[in-house]
Amino acid sequence: MREEDPTADEEAFFAELQRQMPRVMDWYHADDDGTLWVTASYDVAQDNIIRRTWRVDYDGRTLRGGLSPSCLNWDDGVRAADAGIDTRGEAGLHLDVTDPTQAAAATAEWFRQRVGDELAS
Repeated sequence: MREEDPTADEEAFFAELQRQMPRVMDWYHADDDGTLWVTASYDVAQDNIIRRTWRVDYDGRTLRGGLSPSCLNWDDGVRAADAGIDTRGEAGLHLDVTDPTQAAAATAEWFRQRVGDELAS
């Protein structure tokens, strides 16, 4: 976690995302070079056990998402690429988008597709 408060874009992104996906969670981070970013995550649980965690990183310029390799246990605070998450594959999200409202809408749709698949199986 980081010391800096969420930026205005991060706040707008997460507020809109939470409006569309009420159970989404937010985690705020900073890279070593000072770049601020947020991870939005959505847990899929069965019998009160988290089975999968879908995550999306947003830094005001890009969205990178995929399946967390450890339900955010060791990969919280680690960028998706550094955690080995395939953001370009069938289950991934890899978009360049700067507008936080558009980023939230794309993320919400991506989460709905992933969670719907999970709940259907």
